[in-house]
Amino acid sequence: MARAAAGKRRRTTAPELQVPAGQVVPARIRSGALGNERAPWGYAPPGYSEAGPPAQLLLLFDGAAYLQSIPAPATLDALLANGRVAPTVAVLIDSMDEDTRDRELPCHAPTVEFLAGELLPWVHARWNVRAAPATIGGSSYGGLAAAFAAFRAPELFGQVLAQSGSFWWRPPGEAEHEWLTRQFVASPRLPLRFYLSVGRGEARARIRPNQLIASRHMRDVLLAKGYPVRYAETDGKHDHAAWRAGLADALAALLGPDTERNSDDLDSTQ
Repeated sequence: MARAAAGKRRRTTAPELQVPAGQVVPARIRSGALGNERAPWGYAPPGYSEAGPPAQLLLLFDGAAYLQSIPAPATLDALLANGRVAPTVAVLIDSMDEDTRDRELPCHAPTVEFLAGELLPWVHARWNVRAAPATIGGSSYGGLAAAFAAFRAPELFGQVLAQSGSFWWRPPGEAEHEWLTRQFVASPRLPLRFYLSVGRGEARARIRPNQLIASRHMRDVLLAKGYPVRYAETDGKHDHAAWRAGLADALAALLGPDTERNSDDLDSTQ
């Protein structure tokens, strides 16, 4: 990607305030692992330069939602202007359609192959980002996919953001739910940090166990294994409004300016 500069100003949630806006550009990448062509969006922060210090890297599933409904670029702009995050390049990964999303996000090994072997090299060839493990996140199935990618490749994805992660998920044909949580139980602690959020309004979901119960269980398992975890439980539901409201605090916790801090700084619950 050519050098991206911030030539515009983006409004924050307060209409009278404006902050420098980063640049969002559409892109395309062919995936052999997934057998399709994707159309992700890349976000470069205000003041980004290919010759400057490398930025942090954030990957988010369900890119269209995090571009428009949630929206991550404007949130990053405001956080950066307020000094709550360090400069961050974000890649918003498109989900194509519902059938593709339902196949690729729930603990799908080819998706991790795409991320590790195709997307990350593609990103590093286009943006000036750190070689350190990236932050990966998403909501619902996207939160589950982020945690699975980090579980499978912790050397590449060191921080996980799961907004209402679908940790209740079980593989087809299995009787027992919460498959990924059981994998963390059975495995040694990995060099990962987590930010989990969920709404108490999700307890009314028809899924059993519902998102609230499954998120609480995942939190407890991770803490028992010694993982640094920040957990936020709200009055929200399983929707974009709840994820939009919680995104800023989540990104600030994971992408704060003190990037050399001890990983145990997230070892708390809210």
